[in-house]
Parts: sequence; C-alpha cells; structure tokens
Amino acid sequence: MSSPNEPTAAVPGVGAVGGVEPTVGLGRTVDLGRTQVFGAGPEATVAGPASARTVGASTEPAVTVAPGGETRFGPGVPVGPPVAPAWPQPGAGSGVRSRPVWRRLVSVLSTLLTVVLLVVVGLFLWQRLSPLEIEGVTVAVVEPAGSRCDVTVDVVATVRTNGNAGTIRYQWLRSGSPPGAMVSERVGRGQRSVGLPLRWSFTGVGSARETATVNIVEPSVTQAGTEVRYACRGR
Repeated sequence: MSSPNEPTAAVPGVGAVGGVEPTVGLGRTVDLGRTQVFGAGPEATVAGPASARTVGASTEPAVTVAPGGETRFGPGVPVGPPVAPAWPQPGAGSGVRSRPVWRRLVSVLSTLLTVVLLVVVGLFLWQRLSPLEIEGVTVAVVEPAGSRCDVTVDVVATVRTNGNAGTIRYQWLRSGSPPGAMVSERVGRGQRSVGLPLRWSFTGVGSARETATVNIVEPSVTQAGTEVRYACRGR
C-alpha cells in the first residue's frame, strides 16, 4: 500500500476492488543539496549539487484483472502441468514388420530351386567340357574256331569309358602279321561301353595259337589282348 507522500498513478481500465482503486508506485526524488565553493583563487573547489535521483522505485508485481472483476497480482499460475515428452512404446517405430509365413516359404523354395538349377547347369557344363577317358579294356573271342577248318574268328575289344563324348583311335596287332590300319571310333555322350571288332580268318589244315592285341593311342595309350586258337585236322 502507498504512503501519503509517495507519487502514484492509477491503472487505467481497472475497476476498484473492495472500494480501493488499484495504483502503481512511481518512486520519489531526493534532493542531494546546493552548490558550495571552498577557498578562493584558481584552486577554489566547487561542489555542485548531485543530480536528482529517484529512489524507492516500486518493484511491486504488475496488477492483472481477470474477467468478472477478479484482480490478480504476479505472473500468474500456469494453466496446467508441463506436458511430459512422449516416449516411444517398445517395438514401435522400428519399421520392421514380420513377413507372412507364405512369403517366407516362397523365399525358401525359390532359394532351393536356384541351388538345384545351379547344380544341374554345373553338372551339364562339366560333362560337356570334361574329356573322354578310358577306364578299362578287355579282349575276348566271341566264338572259338574249335576243330573247324577255314573259319573266320570274331574278336572284340570292349572299352569302358567315363561317358563323355570323344574319339577312340586304335589298331589291331596280330602275331605273325604286320600291324593293322589305324581306325577311329566316335563315342557319343553317355556311351560308357564301346566294342572294337576284329575279324581274323584262318585257312588250311593244321593248328595255330595266335594273339590278337588292340592298341589304343587316343585318348590315352592302352593295350589289351587275348589268345586265338585254330585247329583243323583235315577236310
């Protein structure tokens, strides 16, 4: 409340509360004295009055008039408690959603099909690029001459391969005879057994023990042979 000598100013637009009109204190001015001169001559000292200063400025809080005639003092009361920051819920906002079961099943099947396709293609290329190899050779007489005269004996060399395509180059060697001509035999893919024939003719009366040998020079050098008998006791 203001003293009788303190200057005040009425607050415009604010009605009287309880018969008392609200005012704001403006402070007061204090006179610090008059000018005085000490001594004489050039060294005289002049003490002038200090500037008027305003003291006791009112620091009372501002007056607030709420609707309905209620008067409030101070900065006011917050409307409500401060809003706490929203915390993310567990699992929310992660952006990761589980895929349906059927999509995972389709992904697994697609992977399996891709692997199978790669295996098949690799096996096919390996078979196409792998060379022909001879795994074994045997020679046998299809039907022995026995005691017959003037007969032709069939001899067959059976060659086992790895099933790849290629060419076998060979010749027959007969004991007591010059080497035979070089012959080429084409082997198809998947053909694991190849027969190389020899027809050996015998004539006249008498007996003989000969040897038929197959000489393979391609794809690798291999030899195999068998004994051929002829016995003619007379016509």
